[in-house]
Amino acid sequence: MKNKLFQFLLVLFSISLISASCFYFLGGEYNSLGGTLFAAAYMFIPMISVLIVQFLQKEPLLKGLGTSFRINKWFFIGWLLMPVFNLLALFCSPIIPGTSFSTETPLLANAIEELSKSIPNVNAWLVMAITFVSGLWAGITINAVFAYGEEIAWRGWLLRQCSGMSFIKVSLLIGFIWGLWHFPIILMGHNYPEHPVLGVFVMIAFCIVATPLFMYVRIKSQSVIAAAIMHGTLNATAGLSLMYLLHEHTWGSIIAGPGGLVGIAILLCIDLAIFVFDKDVAIGIIENK
Repeated sequence: MKNKLFQFLLVLFSISLISASCFYFLGGEYNSLGGTLFAAAYMFIPMISVLIVQFLQKEPLLKGLGTSFRINKWFFIGWLLMPVFNLLALFCSPIIPGTSFSTETPLLANAIEELSKSIPNVNAWLVMAITFVSGLWAGITINAVFAYGEEIAWRGWLLRQCSGMSFIKVSLLIGFIWGLWHFPIILMGHNYPEHPVLGVFVMIAFCIVATPLFMYVRIKSQSVIAAAIMHGTLNATAGLSLMYLLHEHTWGSIIAGPGGLVGIAILLCIDLAIFVFDKDVAIGIIENK
């Protein structure tokens, strides 16, 4: 397991660093269409890394990693959990001094202006409903495809390699790798543009506390597809906080919203609930499935 893991990490971070460096030094701007396309392509690097390692190890490509389309209730639970989490993060964030809920943010004003061209009487609450529903749709379709590029590694290949380890240890290991893998794009402005260096550490913390929930749904659903849907819907609805929160300081992305300390605190509460209500999984051993 150690040799395969080292090989995977070497391939993963080599490709990630080289691709991010090329984008940056060739003049790429992360906050642009090119940056959006690069971020989308970046999500497939974990899958590419898995394929390379499996090829080197002479293993069947993408086989036995939990890609099952046998739909069960956990697909729907995972699908709905992330939008609810994003709404909780949105409405809990105003408890932070200097952060407030607003229906007059610049992003929201732009959204209302665009939607009013095709929908009459658009207001802030209708925009929220449309964003929520469209996020659900994107999360189970196009976003899930891109998220699968990550999840086949985090909750697929890596989870299989960690067979025999405890749920807690696996959560810490996978969460740390998942979070650290983001550091090239975080430094370029992803998620925490005002504080990119500190953002690297916040992202690692977020991924560590998010991993038990993702793993729990992955194990219960017996499919990495459910985790991809979760991941895709998380990304698709995370913009709600950007649209409805105003900050009197530059620490908004670090403290508030789903990717900040508020979101981390909510995920910690969910993790605690898993450990309290399903100890068989939470303190159990990961099986090779």
